[in-house]
Amino acid sequence: MNIKIQLHIMPWEIDHALLIADKLKQSIQYINPSDKIYIDSVLNLSASVINWNDSKLPKEYFIKRYESICKYFDTGFTHKSFIYDGDKIYGHLDLQRSAVESHIDAYMYICADVNFNKHLLYYLIESAKNINNQYYVITPQIYKCWDASFDGLVNEQFLNTPYEQCLSMDIQEIEYKMEGLTPSLSPLPYFKYCGWCDLYSKSFVEDFVPVLPEWSGYGPWDLYSTTIANQFKSLFDIQQYVLQNQLIWFYDVGDLRNKEEYGGEGALKTVYNDLIIKKLDRKSQRVDIDTNLGQLVQKWYNDHVRTQS
Repeated sequence: MNIKIQLHIMPWEIDHALLIADKLKQSIQYINPSDKIYIDSVLNLSASVINWNDSKLPKEYFIKRYESICKYFDTGFTHKSFIYDGDKIYGHLDLQRSAVESHIDAYMYICADVNFNKHLLYYLIESAKNINNQYYVITPQIYKCWDASFDGLVNEQFLNTPYEQCLSMDIQEIEYKMEGLTPSLSPLPYFKYCGWCDLYSKSFVEDFVPVLPEWSGYGPWDLYSTTIANQFKSLFDIQQYVLQNQLIWFYDVGDLRNKEEYGGEGALKTVYNDLIIKKLDRKSQRVDIDTNLGQLVQKWYNDHVRTQS
């Protein structure tokens, strides 16, 4: 299989990006040599998102850090690196749209601040080979989080963890508790994913819920696509699967989390708060999709269902 991994990096995620690169370098050792891993990564220096004139760290610092991280991908991967240094809004939506290529069989989006086991890539790929659905999503399990809507993804060891403690356990302790467990694939009766570290079929990304041409920057593609998948699941050959006993979760939890704010950022990001001046936060960039979700879903229905009936 040809797998395309996408990694969008903001400057304050540069430390996380190094951890991801190291884990991917470990992961490549375990996959079948016949499976080809493509990586599209981008360092986003958009002047519409960041006020570089008033920031205490220059963009050149992050460029050099990014270039050193890219060396992890010199062997074992086919890597496209890109530095966006323009003055327009740019984000993960732009990367997702540009990453589409005809020879790719499945796509994988990795948030820069998640942690995953070095065997996860192998199990995701091998699981995909045994799925017959035209449109599919494979989601690893997670730690207990936020609210009950995520419970279907939570590993059974952590189901009794109080929601408010979802960021309290160190990621190393979570990994230790997951050691030696046997992975398996289970269908989920509904769709629930956040694009943290999921694998999507080619048809799902390119045909079913592609990133729309007018979208730029950061936006809840996951909310848009899960809403459509849940509403029209019965009309299409579509299924989400949970990869049991392979767990992803945020790296900066436990001692590395901001304990003053539930759900707040971790220390590897907040260290840059006083050094990089932001013009736009994520919430500001996602307003268009959030406020127009109903219209977007209706348009999708008109294009994919009504015209065919």
